[in-house]
Amino acid sequence: MVQKLHFNYRQAYHDIYTHGSALVKEREFYSAMGALAPQSSFSFCNPEVAKQRREAVMSLEYTIQQKIDELLAILIKNYNSSSTAVSMDVAYRALTTDIITSYCFAESSNILESPGLSHPILRGIRQAVKKVWFQRHLPFLVNFISSVPQTVILWLLPEFEGYFKMKAGYEHQVDCFLDNPEALSTIAEHETVFYHLLEPKNQERPSRSSLLDEAYILVGAGSDTVGNACNVGTFYALKYPLSTRNSRKSLRKFGFDKDRPMSYTTLEKLPYLTAFIKEVLRLSTGTIVEMSTTFLHMNPNVFSDPHTFNPDRWLVEDTNQMMLDLAPSSAKGLVYAWCELYLIFGNIFRRLDLKLFVTEDMIDNFVENCEDYFFPRWEKDYKVFVQNDR
Repeated sequence: MVQKLHFNYRQAYHDIYTHGSALVKEREFYSAMGALAPQSSFSFCNPEVAKQRREAVMSLEYTIQQKIDELLAILIKNYNSSSTAVSMDVAYRALTTDIITSYCFAESSNILESPGLSHPILRGIRQAVKKVWFQRHLPFLVNFISSVPQTVILWLLPEFEGYFKMKAGYEHQVDCFLDNPEALSTIAEHETVFYHLLEPKNQERPSRSSLLDEAYILVGAGSDTVGNACNVGTFYALKYPLSTRNSRKSLRKFGFDKDRPMSYTTLEKLPYLTAFIKEVLRLSTGTIVEMSTTFLHMNPNVFSDPHTFNPDRWLVEDTNQMMLDLAPSSAKGLVYAWCELYLIFGNIFRRLDLKLFVTEDMIDNFVENCEDYFFPRWEKDYKVFVQNDR
């Protein structure tokens, strides 16, 4: 019988995940959690194999900025009063899904163009995340579902319609690239993840199944993690307006007006915006692992008054201990996520004046009432509207 230990001891996290970064991952856990995408880099247990796949990932600032501009224009035009308030959870996931699909395929899913920002891909990702613990403990069910005709599955589980539509879309894109790999270099304004996967250096091209699994994981993780952090951060910025005012002052200090482009390299030099993003990452806890990051982020010996949103905690002279215990998500894609967060928050704070639409069932905070679906999920949400564009 396999024995498992769970720790609430901060050094254990670093012993397991930092110093042990060269260790082979537990095959049982990752084969189960990655049952829907067994040949993706998420499911790779050998760190050297995973490293080769991750080298295909790069930051694409221009693409990110284009999509942010599109979201801001939509908010200003369509959600500019309390009667048209929009869920920022939905808005941000539409944005981040469009970004990550452009990043991977050079062909955006264009969810931002969908009426009400609704799209089968978003529904598919949400349903897949909610079922993740079934995968963890009953992985054979995933294999069974994969072998049963879709019509039967949809009759039993109609909520999987979005997932199957999403899967069909990836199959079409991957097949097009396999039939004509040169198309990626001609249709894209930038290099893409799939360009590097199809033209790998010093290694074999991944199989069709592996490419499909990689697409599924990249889009799911790339949209959910950053979208979740932006949703949490915007709520606290509006709930505690001082955070927003300080971020705007920081942006104005560098001469940013609403029509001037804001580069990632400049934004990351703004102390208060950086402090704000670190505090957002601390409170938008990601994946629960054998040593939960919640224990790190809510440790009162490291973060005083840990349940309070307070970006100022990061403006002290020495933040080494806090940074050591800031582990919001997997290191995979973290640099790319930082780029998105700086550009999204920099644009939101400088160019829009958002207001909370207060309702009785609005969420009070994101620290409590969190349900763990591998990624955090909250039953309550909040809505905003644009009071005026700045």
